[in-house]
Amino acid sequence: MNSVSIARGNGAAFSRTGLSLQQILFLGTVVLAGALFWIAPRPPMGDLPQHAGQVATLRDLLDGTSPWTNLVYINYFTPYLLGYVIAVALSFFVPVLVAMKLSLTLAFYAFMLGCVCLRRRFNADARLDWLFVPGFFGFAFQFGFFTFLMAAPVGLFFLVVASRYATAPTPERGVAVVAMGVLAFFSHGLVFAFACATGGALVPFSLRGVRRVALASVPYALLGGLTVVYLLYVKHHNLVTWTGEPHTGPNLVWDWTQASWGWHRSFNFLLYVFAAQMKDWYFLLAGMFMLATPWLLGARLNRGSPTAFVPMLAMLVVWLLVPSAALDVEYVYHRFALYLLPAYAIMFVPADVRRDTRAPSGPWMSRVPLLTRIVLIAICWSFLGVVAMREQRFAAANAPFETLLDATEPGQRALSLVYDPGSTIVHNPYTLHSYPNWYEAEQQGFVDFSFAYLLPQIVRFRPDHVPPMRPEFSVAPQYFDWKAVHGRIYRYFFVHHLKPLPVAMFDNDECQVVLRAQAGDWSLFERIACR
Repeated sequence: MNSVSIARGNGAAFSRTGLSLQQILFLGTVVLAGALFWIAPRPPMGDLPQHAGQVATLRDLLDGTSPWTNLVYINYFTPYLLGYVIAVALSFFVPVLVAMKLSLTLAFYAFMLGCVCLRRRFNADARLDWLFVPGFFGFAFQFGFFTFLMAAPVGLFFLVVASRYATAPTPERGVAVVAMGVLAFFSHGLVFAFACATGGALVPFSLRGVRRVALASVPYALLGGLTVVYLLYVKHHNLVTWTGEPHTGPNLVWDWTQASWGWHRSFNFLLYVFAAQMKDWYFLLAGMFMLATPWLLGARLNRGSPTAFVPMLAMLVVWLLVPSAALDVEYVYHRFALYLLPAYAIMFVPADVRRDTRAPSGPWMSRVPLLTRIVLIAICWSFLGVVAMREQRFAAANAPFETLLDATEPGQRALSLVYDPGSTIVHNPYTLHSYPNWYEAEQQGFVDFSFAYLLPQIVRFRPDHVPPMRPEFSVAPQYFDWKAVHGRIYRYFFVHHLKPLPVAMFDNDECQVVLRAQAGDWSLFERIACR
């Protein structure tokens, strides 16, 4: 193998045999990465049990078997529609847990396909496809943002359509932009906003003249109208809060301004491609190597196509300016880290060694691209291996939870009291926060705190049945008060604790509560009689 073939940029990398090997390794890695959703019987994805509960309750409402029709209703006009529709459709054929895993597996494969399609659209360097692998299993995955993950590939395909439209606007392509925009809207509001803002920015970068730009912006104006319609619908139906209480969640929070540690945002966004906490700081080194990869491979910036830089500019806006929390939605900018490396990769095209005087020369420099690819593959494999190992360990550590489920009867109301929601295994402070909601997902129960309280959910509480268990109470179980949460409406209490519980925790003058089961760090209490 000569040095020129090693340094060559687009696809002729190594040699023909080497290229085939690289493609096989990449495709094999992507296929095997889909198995990560199946290692742990219950994946350590923070919010996933809440979403699974939504899917199970929605399915039962649709087929008329739900015992909770007096408590909740179906909110069809929601930007979370796509992910739930797919999961519910699958749940009619397989258990809800399997439906959730299958939905996420398909979303991951669609995400990878979307990344490749976007890379091809901008004629970027195919060797950088490895940069697409880790992001889907980073922050959003570990926090269990199911609907966001399901919507992530839609955002990518929207940008492919938007790029074609911006380059050569036609009525047909404009209709395609609107159609993809509507799909993105009903997939996830944040993905919709990001995709439309980025796609709309492609127009002035591609066209000249105020009139042409204005005409080409019509599809985005129509999509903006859809947003206005939704906001008016929310206001007219008083969907933000049923109780009329003051807004208790964060309005706008930028963690740049939080005391002495706001500066962490300057580097954490890169960490969020791989992880959720600084306990995994070493993944920052992997992220920095991936940022250096195009340069080490000899790729060059695509200066001939300014639009290739627009997605990365959009990511910088998210990185620097998007709040960390807004209107009861937390971890806003963090989740977009899964788009960071794909947006970065599409800025680079392969160098033409026949014209590029910067092509590597000398015996050492000729080996740099080869060594870079080896390290890049090793990083991807190591990261996926760490995720797999942690899932296996997490499954073993929380196997005792099955004892609690076995001790319950189906179709009952339950309260989740998770005193220690973090996991030292997967390094997420809220891994177990919603874990008791698996009872709702699998046994037709209903567990509070429930996402049915929140605006974008497809299953919402009826106005006169909103329980006292609010978001602020769910994260502070140490302040549990029987009367404050109307304890008598619950039959079961799922408790996770690392320290002994207060002796008088369930003392009240209404009902008798007994310890029904205990296993590991989990305890199940049952209300057995009330006056």
